[in-house]
Amino acid sequence: MSPRTGTILISAALFALTLGCAGIVFFPYYWMIVSSLEAASLFEWPPRLVPSNVTMDAYVKIFTERDVFTWFKNTAFVASATSIFCTLVAINGGYALSRFRTGGTTAFSIFILFSQLLPATLIVVPLYVIFRQTGLYNSLIGLAIADAAFVLPLATWLMKGFFDRIPVEVEEQAMVDGCTRVGAFYRIVLPLALPGLVVVVAMSFITGWDEFFLARTLISSQSNWVFSVGLTSFETQYAIAWDEMMAAAVVFALPAVFFFLFVQRYLVSGLTSGAVKG
Repeated sequence: MSPRTGTILISAALFALTLGCAGIVFFPYYWMIVSSLEAASLFEWPPRLVPSNVTMDAYVKIFTERDVFTWFKNTAFVASATSIFCTLVAINGGYALSRFRTGGTTAFSIFILFSQLLPATLIVVPLYVIFRQTGLYNSLIGLAIADAAFVLPLATWLMKGFFDRIPVEVEEQAMVDGCTRVGAFYRIVLPLALPGLVVVVAMSFITGWDEFFLARTLISSQSNWVFSVGLTSFETQYAIAWDEMMAAAVVFALPAVFFFLFVQRYLVSGLTSGAVKG
């Protein structure tokens, strides 16, 4: 066998392996769509991969019998607020850790990253008590603050990595030309760190969009339900409306998919360039 033939076979094998892994990843999403179009396919054996009796009844029901628009509005608000809170704090915190180095800066940076390892179940009880005492319980703003708090350590670390890659001389030159430190930060440094900013915005938005545990714990009234909590309402004591649940899941996933497709090139470049240094 010639070297060229061997290279072609290896490439073909790697392509087949990649295709198989992609199929494993995307099959649950495909099955979710199929189940929303034909609930009967869920209970047949062998399973029918291609629906034969496609109907949109499940989608009609979730928009007419469920409060989907309220869930969508609440989820969009929480995700947007989470993104705003997290981004504002992360860019300032990351810049401070990158530029104002003291004896405890490194230790504090490590502590911030270490806090990301703590599970939400560890602090949800004290968080619940604090929110009850401060009036943030059953509040969408409170939920956004809680979501931002959990994604903030990693976001701050990422922004620190991006600011570390920007030479200090750039700021010094701007200040020599008449800028203040704040002006140099917003006019020079922050535009150069735009890929990292996009990463933080996307990461915090997606976290706020699909978070369930905190939303279930810190929200009590149905009028403030987000979509992830609303999906549980399709499960009753005696039955589960699988087709409606899958239809709602498709509607829930589409905005996040489109948002990710829009920012994916910035995410790839940002994560590979900002998280490897500092």
